[in-house]
Amino acid sequence: MDVLNVLLVDDSEDDRYFLKRTLTSDGSHWHVLEAESGEHGLDILKSHQVDIVLLDYSLPGTDGLMTLSAINKQFPLLPVIMLTGQGSETVAAESIKNGASDYISKGGLTHLSLMKSINSAMHSARLHRRIEEKNRELSQFAYVLAHDLKQPANAVRKMSQVIVQNYHQCVPANVLDKLTLINQSSLQMYGLIDALVCYTQLDLDDSHLFEKTDFNKCVEIAISNLTTQIESSSAKIAWSDLPSITAIPSFVVQLFQNILENSLKYSESQPFIDISCQCDETCWHFTVQDNGIGIPPQLRHKVFEPLARLHNSETYAGSGLGLATAKRIVNKHRGDIYFSDNECGQGSKLHFSVSKKLMVSEKVNALE
Repeated sequence: MDVLNVLLVDDSEDDRYFLKRTLTSDGSHWHVLEAESGEHGLDILKSHQVDIVLLDYSLPGTDGLMTLSAINKQFPLLPVIMLTGQGSETVAAESIKNGASDYISKGGLTHLSLMKSINSAMHSARLHRRIEEKNRELSQFAYVLAHDLKQPANAVRKMSQVIVQNYHQCVPANVLDKLTLINQSSLQMYGLIDALVCYTQLDLDDSHLFEKTDFNKCVEIAISNLTTQIESSSAKIAWSDLPSITAIPSFVVQLFQNILENSLKYSESQPFIDISCQCDETCWHFTVQDNGIGIPPQLRHKVFEPLARLHNSETYAGSGLGLATAKRIVNKHRGDIYFSDNECGQGSKLHFSVSKKLMVSEKVNALE
Protein backbone atom coordinates (compact mmCIF):
# COMPACT_ATOMS: atom_id res chain seq x y z
CA MET A 1 0.00 0.00 0.00
CA ASP A 2 1.26 3.53 -0.85
CA VAL A 3 2.30 5.82 1.98
CA LEU A 4 -0.75 7.74 3.17
CA ASN A 5 -1.01 10.98 5.09
CA VAL A 6 -3.09 10.52 8.23
CA LEU A 7 -4.08 13.30 10.60
CA LEU A 8 -4.56 12.43 14.28
CA VAL A 9 -6.76 14.97 16.06
CA ASP A 10 -6.59 14.13 19.77
CA ASP A 11 -5.75 16.26 22.81
CA SER A 12 -4.09 13.30 24.56
CA GLU A 13 -0.40 12.88 23.68
CA ASP A 14 -0.51 9.31 25.05
CA ASP A 15 -3.45 8.41 22.84
CA ARG A 16 -1.75 9.86 19.78
CA TYR A 17 1.36 7.81 20.57
CA PHE A 18 -0.80 4.70 20.99
CA LEU A 19 -2.50 5.29 17.63
CA LYS A 20 0.83 5.80 15.85
CA ARG A 21 2.18 2.56 17.33
CA THR A 22 -0.99 0.72 16.34
CA LEU A 23 -0.72 2.02 12.77
CA THR A 24 2.88 0.90 12.33
CA SER A 25 2.77 -2.31 14.36
CA ASP A 26 3.14 -4.43 11.20
CA GLY A 27 6.13 -2.45 9.97
CA SER A 28 4.18 -0.30 7.50
CA HIS A 29 5.08 3.36 7.11
CA TRP A 30 2.65 6.23 7.57
CA HIS A 31 3.13 9.97 7.32
CA VAL A 32 1.42 11.05 10.54
CA LEU A 33 0.35 14.63 11.25
CA GLU A 34 -0.82 15.50 14.76
CA ALA A 35 -3.22 18.10 16.16
CA GLU A 36 -4.16 18.75 19.78
CA SER A 37 -7.46 20.49 18.97
CA GLY A 38 -10.09 20.75 16.29
CA GLU A 39 -8.93 24.24 15.31
CA HIS A 40 -5.35 23.02 14.95
CA GLY A 41 -6.54 20.09 12.86
CA LEU A 42 -8.44 22.37 10.48
CA ASP A 43 -5.37 24.56 10.06
CA ILE A 44 -3.30 21.49 9.13
CA LEU A 45 -5.92 20.38 6.58
CA LYS A 46 -5.71 23.78 4.88
CA SER A 47 -1.95 23.54 4.43
CA HIS A 48 -1.29 19.80 3.96
CA GLN A 49 -2.53 17.00 1.75
CA VAL A 50 -4.33 14.55 4.04
CA ASP A 51 -5.81 11.20 2.99
CA ILE A 52 -7.73 10.33 6.17
CA VAL A 53 -8.50 11.83 9.59
CA LEU A 54 -8.66 9.98 12.91
CA LEU A 55 -10.72 12.28 15.12
CA ASP A 56 -11.23 12.03 18.87
CA TYR A 57 -14.83 12.45 20.00
CA SER A 58 -13.84 14.48 23.10
CA LEU A 59 -11.75 17.57 22.43
CA PRO A 60 -10.91 20.61 24.62
CA GLY A 61 -13.20 23.61 24.15
CA THR A 62 -15.47 21.79 21.70
CA ASP A 63 -16.34 18.22 20.71
CA GLY A 64 -15.51 15.93 17.85
CA LEU A 65 -18.93 16.34 16.24
CA MET A 66 -18.44 20.09 15.79
CA THR A 67 -15.00 19.51 14.33
CA LEU A 68 -16.43 16.76 12.10
CA SER A 69 -19.07 19.18 10.81
CA ALA A 70 -16.41 21.79 10.03
CA ILE A 71 -14.27 19.22 8.19
CA ASN A 72 -17.22 17.97 6.14
CA LYS A 73 -18.15 21.52 5.14
CA GLN A 74 -14.64 22.44 3.97
CA PHE A 75 -13.46 18.99 2.79
CA PRO A 76 -16.65 17.06 1.92
CA LEU A 77 -14.93 14.03 0.36
CA LEU A 78 -12.28 13.54 3.06
CA PRO A 79 -12.86 10.33 5.07
CA VAL A 80 -13.04 10.81 8.86
CA ILE A 81 -13.02 8.02 11.46
CA MET A 82 -14.37 8.99 14.87
CA LEU A 83 -12.53 7.62 17.94
CA THR A 84 -13.68 7.48 21.55
CA GLY A 85 -12.36 6.10 24.82
CA GLN A 86 -15.52 4.08 25.41
CA GLY A 87 -17.89 2.30 23.07
CA SER A 88 -21.35 3.88 22.77
CA GLU A 89 -24.13 3.18 20.31
CA THR A 90 -25.42 6.74 20.78
CA VAL A 91 -22.03 8.27 19.96
CA ALA A 92 -21.62 5.91 17.02
CA ALA A 93 -25.03 6.86 15.62
CA GLU A 94 -24.34 10.58 16.08
CA SER A 95 -20.96 10.25 14.39
CA ILE A 96 -22.29 8.43 11.32
CA LYS A 97 -25.27 10.79 11.10
CA ASN A 98 -22.91 13.79 11.09
CA GLY A 99 -20.80 12.38 8.26
CA ALA A 100 -18.14 10.15 9.83
CA SER A 101 -16.99 7.31 7.61
CA ASP A 102 -16.71 4.97 10.59
CA TYR A 103 -16.63 4.87 14.38
CA ILE A 104 -14.28 2.78 16.53
CA SER A 105 -13.45 2.57 20.24
CA LYS A 106 -9.87 2.99 21.46
CA GLY A 107 -10.46 0.26 24.02
CA GLY A 108 -9.14 -3.01 22.61
CA LEU A 109 -8.12 -1.34 19.34
CA THR A 110 -5.80 -3.49 17.23
CA HIS A 111 -3.84 -2.88 14.08
CA LEU A 112 -6.17 -5.24 12.20
CA SER A 113 -9.38 -3.49 13.31
CA LEU A 114 -7.91 -0.04 12.66
CA MET A 115 -6.69 -1.00 9.18
CA LYS A 116 -10.03 -2.57 8.37
CA SER A 117 -11.78 0.68 9.28
CA ILE A 118 -9.26 2.81 7.36
CA ASN A 119 -9.46 0.66 4.22
CA SER A 120 -13.25 0.73 4.29
CA ALA A 121 -13.31 4.52 4.74
CA MET A 122 -10.78 5.07 1.95
CA HIS A 123 -12.66 2.78 -0.42
CA SER A 124 -15.93 4.59 0.30
CA ALA A 125 -14.25 7.97 -0.28
CA ARG A 126 -12.89 6.81 -3.65
CA LEU A 127 -16.36 5.69 -4.71
CA HIS A 128 -17.86 9.02 -3.68
CA ARG A 129 -15.22 10.89 -5.68
CA ARG A 130 -15.97 8.79 -8.76
CA ILE A 131 -19.70 9.41 -8.35
CA GLU A 132 -19.13 13.15 -7.94
CA GLU A 133 -16.95 13.22 -11.05
CA LYS A 134 -19.47 11.26 -13.13
CA ASN A 135 -22.32 13.49 -11.91
CA ARG A 136 -20.38 16.58 -12.94
CA GLU A 137 -19.66 15.08 -16.36
CA LEU A 138 -23.31 14.13 -16.88
CA SER A 139 -24.51 17.53 -15.71
CA GLN A 140 -22.15 19.37 -18.04
CA PHE A 141 -23.14 17.10 -20.94
CA ALA A 142 -26.86 17.63 -20.25
CA TYR A 143 -26.35 21.38 -19.96
CA VAL A 144 -24.46 21.63 -23.27
CA LEU A 145 -26.94 19.34 -25.04
CA ALA A 146 -29.97 21.26 -23.78
CA HIS A 147 -28.31 24.57 -24.64
CA ASP A 148 -27.52 23.42 -28.20
CA LEU A 149 -31.07 22.14 -28.75
CA LYS A 150 -32.44 25.65 -28.18
CA GLN A 151 -31.00 26.92 -31.47
CA PRO A 152 -32.93 24.62 -33.88
CA ALA A 153 -36.09 24.89 -31.77
CA ASN A 154 -35.86 28.67 -31.92
CA ALA A 155 -35.19 28.53 -35.68
CA VAL A 156 -38.34 26.47 -36.29
CA ARG A 157 -40.38 28.86 -34.16
CA LYS A 158 -39.12 31.98 -35.94
CA MET A 159 -39.51 30.48 -39.41
CA SER A 160 -43.11 29.44 -38.78
CA GLN A 161 -43.83 32.93 -37.42
CA VAL A 162 -42.39 34.54 -40.57
CA ILE A 163 -44.53 32.33 -42.82
CA VAL A 164 -47.71 33.02 -40.85
CA GLN A 165 -47.09 36.78 -40.67
CA ASN A 166 -45.91 37.39 -44.23
CA TYR A 167 -47.72 34.76 -46.29
CA HIS A 168 -51.01 34.21 -44.46
CA GLN A 169 -52.99 35.56 -47.44
CA CYS A 170 -51.38 33.06 -49.83
CA VAL A 171 -51.54 29.99 -47.61
CA PRO A 172 -54.68 27.82 -47.41
CA ALA A 173 -56.51 28.04 -44.10
CA ASN A 174 -55.86 24.39 -43.17
CA VAL A 175 -52.11 24.83 -43.81
CA LEU A 176 -52.13 28.08 -41.84
CA ASP A 177 -53.68 26.24 -38.90
CA LYS A 178 -50.91 23.65 -39.06
CA LEU A 179 -48.25 26.38 -39.19
CA THR A 180 -49.80 27.99 -36.15
CA LEU A 181 -49.68 24.62 -34.37
CA ILE A 182 -46.02 24.23 -35.38
CA ASN A 183 -45.29 27.66 -33.93
CA GLN A 184 -47.04 26.84 -30.67
CA SER A 185 -45.34 23.44 -30.38
CA SER A 186 -41.88 24.86 -31.10
CA LEU A 187 -42.50 27.60 -28.55
CA GLN A 188 -43.42 24.95 -25.99
CA MET A 189 -40.32 22.93 -26.95
CA TYR A 190 -38.14 26.02 -26.56
CA GLY A 191 -39.63 26.68 -23.12
CA LEU A 192 -39.07 23.07 -22.05
CA ILE A 193 -35.43 23.14 -23.21
CA ASP A 194 -34.94 26.46 -21.41
CA ALA A 195 -36.32 24.92 -18.20
CA LEU A 196 -34.08 21.87 -18.71
CA VAL A 197 -31.01 24.12 -19.05
CA CYS A 198 -31.88 25.76 -15.75
CA TYR A 199 -32.53 22.41 -14.07
CA THR A 200 -29.25 20.82 -15.20
CA GLN A 201 -27.27 23.95 -14.31
CA LEU A 202 -28.03 23.25 -10.65
CA ASP A 203 -25.64 20.26 -10.74
CA LEU A 204 -22.64 22.40 -11.68
CA ASP A 205 -20.17 23.68 -9.08
CA ASP A 206 -21.69 26.67 -7.29
CA SER A 207 -19.69 27.00 -4.05
CA HIS A 208 -18.19 30.29 -5.30
CA LEU A 209 -21.62 31.86 -5.96
CA PHE A 210 -22.83 32.30 -2.39
CA GLU A 211 -22.93 35.94 -1.36
CA LYS A 212 -24.92 38.50 0.61
CA THR A 213 -28.23 38.60 -1.26
CA ASP A 214 -31.04 41.14 -1.00
CA PHE A 215 -34.21 39.09 -1.39
CA ASN A 216 -36.23 42.27 -2.12
CA LYS A 217 -34.13 42.83 -5.25
CA CYS A 218 -34.53 39.18 -6.21
CA VAL A 219 -38.32 39.49 -6.02
CA GLU A 220 -38.23 42.71 -8.04
CA ILE A 221 -36.16 41.07 -10.80
CA ALA A 222 -38.45 38.01 -10.83
CA ILE A 223 -41.50 40.28 -11.16
CA SER A 224 -39.79 42.20 -13.97
CA ASN A 225 -39.15 38.94 -15.82
CA LEU A 226 -42.85 38.07 -15.51
CA THR A 227 -44.16 41.49 -16.59
CA THR A 228 -46.22 40.12 -19.50
CA GLN A 229 -47.99 37.48 -17.40
CA ILE A 230 -48.57 39.90 -14.53
CA GLU A 231 -50.02 42.66 -16.72
CA SER A 232 -52.21 40.31 -18.74
CA SER A 233 -53.82 38.91 -15.57
CA SER A 234 -53.83 42.22 -13.60
CA ALA A 235 -52.07 40.34 -10.80
CA LYS A 236 -51.27 42.01 -7.47
CA ILE A 237 -48.09 40.91 -5.73
CA ALA A 238 -47.22 42.14 -2.23
CA TRP A 239 -44.24 41.43 0.00
CA SER A 240 -43.04 42.67 3.33
CA ASP A 241 -39.48 43.85 3.95
CA LEU A 242 -37.43 40.76 3.09
CA PRO A 243 -33.94 40.15 4.54
CA SER A 244 -30.48 40.25 2.98
CA ILE A 245 -28.95 36.83 3.63
CA THR A 246 -26.28 34.49 2.28
CA ALA A 247 -27.55 32.82 -0.91
CA ILE A 248 -26.95 32.51 -4.66
CA PRO A 249 -28.68 35.60 -6.17
CA SER A 250 -29.39 34.21 -9.64
CA PHE A 251 -30.86 31.04 -8.14
CA VAL A 252 -33.05 33.03 -5.72
CA VAL A 253 -34.40 35.07 -8.65
CA GLN A 254 -35.19 31.82 -10.49
CA LEU A 255 -36.78 30.41 -7.32
CA PHE A 256 -39.17 33.35 -6.89
CA GLN A 257 -39.83 33.49 -10.63
CA ASN A 258 -40.84 29.81 -10.75
CA ILE A 259 -43.03 30.11 -7.64
CA LEU A 260 -44.75 33.31 -8.83
CA GLU A 261 -45.22 31.94 -12.34
CA ASN A 262 -46.86 28.87 -10.84
CA SER A 263 -49.27 31.05 -8.83
CA LEU A 264 -50.09 33.19 -11.87
CA LYS A 265 -50.68 30.17 -14.09
CA TYR A 266 -53.03 28.30 -11.77
CA SER A 267 -55.47 31.14 -11.13
CA GLU A 268 -58.99 31.45 -12.49
CA SER A 269 -59.49 35.07 -11.37
CA GLN A 270 -57.32 38.12 -10.70
CA PRO A 271 -54.26 36.70 -8.89
CA PHE A 272 -53.33 38.02 -5.46
CA ILE A 273 -49.95 36.84 -4.17
CA ASP A 274 -48.37 37.66 -0.82
CA ILE A 275 -44.74 36.96 0.16
CA SER A 276 -43.65 37.06 3.82
CA CYS A 277 -40.69 35.98 5.91
CA GLN A 278 -39.90 34.90 9.47
CA CYS A 279 -36.81 33.40 11.06
CA ASP A 280 -35.61 31.22 13.90
CA GLU A 281 -32.16 30.29 15.19
CA THR A 282 -31.25 28.09 12.20
CA CYS A 283 -33.26 29.24 9.15
CA TRP A 284 -35.10 31.98 7.33
CA HIS A 285 -38.67 30.83 6.59
CA PHE A 286 -40.51 32.27 3.56
CA THR A 287 -44.20 31.92 2.74
CA VAL A 288 -45.85 32.57 -0.64
CA GLN A 289 -49.64 32.59 -0.47
CA ASP A 290 -52.02 32.98 -3.43
CA ASN A 291 -55.73 32.78 -4.29
CA GLY A 292 -55.42 30.24 -7.11
CA ILE A 293 -57.04 26.86 -7.62
CA GLY A 294 -54.94 25.21 -4.88
CA ILE A 295 -53.47 21.73 -4.67
CA PRO A 296 -55.19 18.70 -3.08
CA PRO A 297 -53.30 17.64 0.10
CA GLN A 298 -52.63 14.13 -1.22
CA LEU A 299 -50.87 15.53 -4.31
CA ARG A 300 -48.73 18.25 -2.73
CA HIS A 301 -45.60 16.11 -2.61
CA LYS A 302 -45.97 15.09 -6.27
CA VAL A 303 -45.70 18.63 -7.70
CA PHE A 304 -42.00 18.80 -6.76
CA GLU A 305 -41.11 15.77 -8.89
CA PRO A 306 -39.44 16.48 -12.27
CA LEU A 307 -41.95 16.55 -15.18
CA ALA A 308 -44.85 15.80 -12.82
CA ARG A 309 -48.10 17.44 -13.96
CA LEU A 310 -51.49 17.50 -12.23
CA HIS A 311 -53.20 18.90 -15.34
CA ASN A 312 -52.77 18.26 -19.06
CA SER A 313 -50.74 20.74 -21.12
CA GLU A 314 -53.81 21.89 -23.04
CA THR A 315 -55.42 23.19 -19.84
CA TYR A 316 -52.29 24.64 -18.22
CA ALA A 317 -49.13 24.95 -20.32
CA GLY A 318 -45.74 24.43 -18.73
CA SER A 319 -42.56 22.37 -18.62
CA GLY A 320 -43.29 20.37 -15.46
CA LEU A 321 -39.90 21.47 -14.11
CA GLY A 322 -40.84 24.73 -12.37
CA LEU A 323 -41.38 23.47 -8.83
CA ALA A 324 -38.83 20.66 -9.28
CA THR A 325 -36.24 23.34 -10.04
CA ALA A 326 -37.48 25.39 -7.08
CA LYS A 327 -36.97 22.39 -4.81
CA ARG A 328 -33.41 21.85 -6.04
CA ILE A 329 -32.60 25.53 -5.49
CA VAL A 330 -33.94 25.34 -1.93
CA ASN A 331 -31.92 22.15 -1.36
CA LYS A 332 -28.82 24.05 -2.52
CA HIS A 333 -29.54 26.48 0.32
CA ARG A 334 -29.99 23.64 2.83
CA GLY A 335 -33.68 24.32 3.27
CA ASP A 336 -37.05 22.64 2.83
CA ILE A 337 -39.98 23.44 0.55
CA TYR A 338 -43.57 22.27 0.92
CA PHE A 339 -47.25 23.25 0.68
CA SER A 340 -49.58 23.58 3.66
CA ASP A 341 -53.28 24.27 4.16
CA ASN A 342 -54.36 27.81 3.37
CA GLU A 343 -56.30 29.22 6.32
CA CYS A 344 -58.66 31.18 4.06
CA GLY A 345 -59.68 27.94 2.35
CA GLN A 346 -58.69 29.07 -1.14
CA GLY A 347 -55.46 29.01 -3.09
CA SER A 348 -52.04 27.65 -2.19
CA LYS A 349 -49.64 28.33 0.66
CA LEU A 350 -46.04 27.46 -0.17
CA HIS A 351 -43.23 27.48 2.39
CA PHE A 352 -39.48 27.36 1.80
CA SER A 353 -36.51 27.91 4.06
CA VAL A 354 -32.87 29.01 3.72
CA SER A 355 -30.22 27.95 6.21
CA LYS A 356 -28.40 30.60 8.25
CA LYS A 357 -25.20 28.52 8.16
CA LEU A 358 -24.30 29.20 4.52
CA MET A 359 -20.88 30.80 3.91
CA VAL A 360 -20.28 33.89 1.77
CA SER A 361 -17.70 33.55 -1.01
CA GLU A 362 -15.37 36.33 -2.13
CA LYS A 363 -17.38 37.74 -5.01
CA VAL A 364 -18.97 41.08 -5.87
CA ASN A 365 -22.76 41.08 -5.57
CA ALA A 366 -24.22 40.49 -9.02
CA LEU A 367 -27.49 42.29 -8.17
CA GLU A 368 -25.89 45.60 -7.21
